Amino acid sequence: MRLPARLLCLAALLVPAPALAIPIQPIQGPQVLGPVAPGSPIEETIWRLKVDDHDWDAIAIHCYAGPDAPAATLLYLPGTNMNGAAALKDEAHNLWISLAAHGIRVCAMDYRTHNIPPEREIGTLTALKDWTTEAFVRDVGDAVVMAGKGQSKIFLAGFSRGASLAYAYAAKRPGEIAGLIILDGSFKSATPKPFDADAALAELETGGKWASDVGGRRGWVARQMMMEAAATNPDGPATDPAYKTAGEQLAAVVQKSWGPGGLANPEGGISKPQVLATLMRDYDRYYPAIQDIEGKRIAAQTDDPTTKLDDGWGEMTVPILAFTSTGMGADWQANVRYSAEASGSKDVTVNVLQDYGHLDVLVAEDAPRAVYEPIRAWVIAHSGAGK
Repeated sequence: MRLPARLLCLAALLVPAPALAIPIQPIQGPQVLGPVAPGSPIEETIWRLKVDDHDWDAIAIHCYAGPDAPAATLLYLPGTNMNGAAALKDEAHNLWISLAAHGIRVCAMDYRTHNIPPEREIGTLTALKDWTTEAFVRDVGDAVVMAGKGQSKIFLAGFSRGASLAYAYAAKRPGEIAGLIILDGSFKSATPKPFDADAALAELETGGKWASDVGGRRGWVARQMMMEAAATNPDGPATDPAYKTAGEQLAAVVQKSWGPGGLANPEGGISKPQVLATLMRDYDRYYPAIQDIEGKRIAAQTDDPTTKLDDGWGEMTVPILAFTSTGMGADWQANVRYSAEASGSKDVTVNVLQDYGHLDVLVAEDAPRAVYEPIRAWVIAHSGAGK
């Protein structure tokens, strides 16, 4: 199959290059990037902070705000491989832009992973051995300080893995959080299953691959070409001859990636392939594999004795608003609900999103009504601004 010139150029750019260290310098003040899109009233400002000695050990927050004084500030923790840059820049498909347009300042976080060059070979990423859940929770604390700008409390939201980090931070520092918004993620398992973390860590040590690669079996280059094709022209040619168009290919891939409709449900009309591709095209390639093991270990027991991250769970008092997709299955829904309702909080609301897949929680065509507006109303009510 002959690829379009744009994709051939992309393929050339994505061929692995020699490893390069990228020094990250801290910015002492905010860098104003301007309107998030031409003509948009939403302005983006970025703050960066060096958190450790390695070149990649830096975090950032992208803050999105309208022209008026905000009623509240919300710090958003992305899911695995995601970051704080707005791939989608419209109110209809981006929670951050929607909230900012309605008086809530949103700061979305870049994890350390955003600084890893995608051309790096996975076997060279030994620095990620130290990028534990505890290290990232400390980073969240730095992001809270940057986002808060002296406010007594801010709201904390997390999607997927970001929800786990949000729970860990809120349980550890309950006095700093005005409310917790959980987007299709959990912290504890409703029906714990035995998990041998020591064996999993030993296997990781033996294999020497301290990162997971979002490219998976498809490979990073092929993945990015597929995303670029569907995001740029979903009616154009697919990168796989088994499909007629790039949009059809993307829809089929995500529809079955995590079980039928688990990752997303575009074939059911819940989300659009072009929107999904635009979101996923901007993913970071790598994430520390050690956090997968730590997350399973924490979820498998009420109180993990190897960490203090869950010591406050079950005694939490922070209000919680949670959303769960049905596409991820009954066990997933149960874990999302259990983590919220057994947290200790007396103010818990759980919304079930019927026929939604995981990513649909963020970008479904009906998300402004089913997700964005309930979050806005809940934040305003819990901030006191609505009184």
